Amino acid sequence: MKNRTALFIVLIFISLFSLAFSPFEKEAKESVEGRKKYAVGEMSEAENEFAEAAKRLENNAEAYYDLGNALQSQQKYEDALNAYKKSLETGKTTENLRSKIFHNMGNSFAGLGKYQDAEKFYMKSLEEEPSRESAENLEIVRRIIAQQKEQQEQEQHNKENQEKQEQKEEEKQNEDPDDEQKNKQDQQSAEQNDENNEQNDEENSSGNDDEGETQDEENKSAAAEEQDDEQNSDDKAKESSVLKQFKQRKNLQISPFMLKKEQKSGGDQTW
Repeated sequence: MKNRTALFIVLIFISLFSLAFSPFEKEAKESVEGRKKYAVGEMSEAENEFAEAAKRLENNAEAYYDLGNALQSQQKYEDALNAYKKSLETGKTTENLRSKIFHNMGNSFAGLGKYQDAEKFYMKSLEEEPSRESAENLEIVRRIIAQQKEQQEQEQHNKENQEKQEQKEEEKQNEDPDDEQKNKQDQQSAEQNDENNEQNDEENSSGNDDEGETQDEENKSAAAEEQDDEQNSDDKAKESSVLKQFKQRKNLQISPFMLKKEQKSGGDQTW
């Protein structure tokens, strides 16, 4: 589409590459030869002829205009603009010639890709003398300017989106290691807690069993001790009774082994 538009512009540009000739202006032979070369497409030779004519004819607006056209046909846009400016500087241009100069200056600026400048000179051409070619070229460059603006806005939008995406990816890359490390730590902590809880459950279960066994043993031991205490208490009671008797006997200076049973009447028994 871009190439077609450029080709279309070039075709329209060529449409106004008419050479200037005024019967009231002195004409150099180089101008005549230049127009002949120009007519058969020998633009480099035509350029040389018109350049010589411009030197020979000082302040000749038509000679510089013809030179500008030869230069522009060779896509020497900067040199063509200089030639058109010199034509205007002579101060000897008519409205028709100025309209053509401004039109072709617009073409040169368009060839350089300076479409805003081209727009300005097409408008100046129309102000001098309305023409279909200048109006068409003006419409073309305005469309190109609108397309460029839209493209720039789209590129800016894409650039901003890309920058945002890169920023998100950068933030994600910066955050991911920490999050991953934190998740690993949390997972390890959870696993450790589960393991500790499991171990505590086992220990509690084992502890409860041991405690139960210990309690049983303690209960048995306490019962045994209690039984022993009761036995000891009985033994001590018996011992105390025996010792009491022994003491009493000792006080009597009588040994228990010396005692003998004596039967009394009535079944009573005494020592």
